[in-house]
Amino acid sequence: MHRANGRTYYSRADLQKVHGLSQSTLQNLWTDRENNGHPDAEIIDGVMHWDGTVWVVWYKELQRQRATAVTTNAPNLTGDPDEEVGPAEAARVCGFADSATISHYVKNPPEGWPDPDNYDLLPSGRRRPKWKRWRLWEYVANRKGRGHAGGRPKGRRGLAYPYQGDERLTLARKALAANPGATNAELIPQLQEQTEKAYSRPTWNLILKSAREHPEE
Repeated sequence: MHRANGRTYYSRADLQKVHGLSQSTLQNLWTDRENNGHPDAEIIDGVMHWDGTVWVVWYKELQRQRATAVTTNAPNLTGDPDEEVGPAEAARVCGFADSATISHYVKNPPEGWPDPDNYDLLPSGRRRPKWKRWRLWEYVANRKGRGHAGGRPKGRRGLAYPYQGDERLTLARKALAANPGATNAELIPQLQEQTEKAYSRPTWNLILKSAREHPEE
């Protein structure tokens, strides 16, 4: 960890310790930086470091965007990423019908389910768990299958790949076809000019990634 000019810079080992991520996950995020918008590194004493505030804002947004891309049940992916929410809101974040699934997960957690960040003490003496929104976004983005038992849900909401049917994906495909060999950094400015609403670089990186992997419907 290194502090300079009021900023705190973290090495990969620091990020692993602070955020509980594995070295392989951090390496994969860095390797895929062209697609995911990973913040640039600064070399300090011969070791790569990242501005801790910039990195965590980027990572939380990336998880929210990934959750948006993969979830199928009208989730709630808005709000303050650091807000702590109880079981009812956690169910809405994850796209579950009610909090019964959350209660089940607390007792029998599926792979990747986060530990509570805090608890409310109820008048009965019981403790009600609370999770930060961004940890739930991360779970939704990375969960295997859909729900505890896995498998594909019924209904018309399922996507064959991220952003299927999204007009932004169509724009990305056209941009890639018109500019073969162009990098995301070169394409994103022109894409941003083609939508009424402004979208973040991580969002466009994820859309371009899907467009490269699925150039046609």
